Amino acid sequence: MTDDAYEVRPVEEDCSDLLAVRSLWFPAEDEDFESRFREWWARERHQRMSVVAYQGHRPVGMANGQVFSRMPAAGRPPAQWLYAANVFVDEQHRRRGVGRALMTALVDFARTRSMERVVLAPSPMSVPLYESLGFRPAHDLMRLDL
Repeated sequence: MTDDAYEVRPVEEDCSDLLAVRSLWFPAEDEDFESRFREWWARERHQRMSVVAYQGHRPVGMANGQVFSRMPAAGRPPAQWLYAANVFVDEQHRRRGVGRALMTALVDFARTRSMERVVLAPSPMSVPLYESLGFRPAHDLMRLDL
């Protein structure tokens, strides 16, 4: 919890509040969006940890994490890590600790599951927040845009 006005809760089966925040982030007329989002959630939710921040009953922020499991290898224990993404806070609620509370919830989830790491691709604006949470630059990845 950021203060008495905000609460962060995990998204369970009903993704309505996650959908509401995603719609705040990308407001557009799209008659298929809700059904595409709900189909995505039904398919993906078992390998994700998503959280929503609330002020009262109103959803004002979100964060989404995807769980990755290491392929089994002889002599190596099972391992998982979390890719954190889609961190968003409604403009009126920014700089009040909501982003920190959302990320803390994802990190706590990863810790309780004994995950190896949490990784993310930060925006330049978000780097100070992530550094304050203990994240460091990772220079051991490459990518190919298709």
